[in-house]
Amino acid sequence: MKFENAKIVQKWREYVGPKDERLVAEEGKMYKTGYILLSFGILAILIYGIMAQQVAWVHAGANEPFNLFASPIDMAMLLWVAVVSLVCVGHQTRKGYVDTNRFGQTDAFPLGYFALIAAMTGGASAIIVAAMRCVAELQIVPAQEVFWGADLAVGIVFGVLIFAATLLAFYASFKSAKASRVKIEESLGDE
Repeated sequence: MKFENAKIVQKWREYVGPKDERLVAEEGKMYKTGYILLSFGILAILIYGIMAQQVAWVHAGANEPFNLFASPIDMAMLLWVAVVSLVCVGHQTRKGYVDTNRFGQTDAFPLGYFALIAAMTGGASAIIVAAMRCVAELQIVPAQEVFWGADLAVGIVFGVLIFAATLLAFYASFKSAKASRVKIEESLGDE
C-alpha cells in the first residue's frame, strides 16, 4: 500500500484542499535555505571541533596518538551530515538538477567554467580552514606561540584537496549526464 493511498492521507487532502503551487514553491525555497544553513553549520562546528582538538594535541607535545573524534556523537553527526548530503546530491543528479542540465547539452566538458568554480570553492575552503585553525589556536595559546605558517599551510592543502575533489565531482557528473543523454537518445531512436 502506498502512502498516498492511505485513508488518513486522503482525508487530510479532503480537509486541506488542493495545493497552491506558489505556496509549494515558496515552501521548497524555505526548506532549501534551512537545509543549507543547518548542514553547513553542523559541518563547520564539527570541523572546528576536530581542528581545536588537533591544535591542542600538537601544543601538548603530540606524544600520544591523535583521536580524531572526541566522542562517538561527533562521529555520528559527521556521518549523518555526509549521508544526508550524499542522498540529496544523488536525488538531484538523478532528476537532472545539477547545473540546470547543461552537462547533457554540451559535447565537451567546460573545463574553464568548472575549474573557476572549483578554484573559488578551494580558495574559500583554504581561507576558512586556516582561519578556523588560527582561532582555535588563539584560544589555547598566546599569539606568540601560534603556528601561523603551519595553519596557513594546512589551509592551502585542504583548499587544493577541495579544488581537486570538486573538479572531479563535476567531471563525474558530466560523464553521468552524457551517458544518460545517450541512453535517452537511443530509446527515442528505437521508437
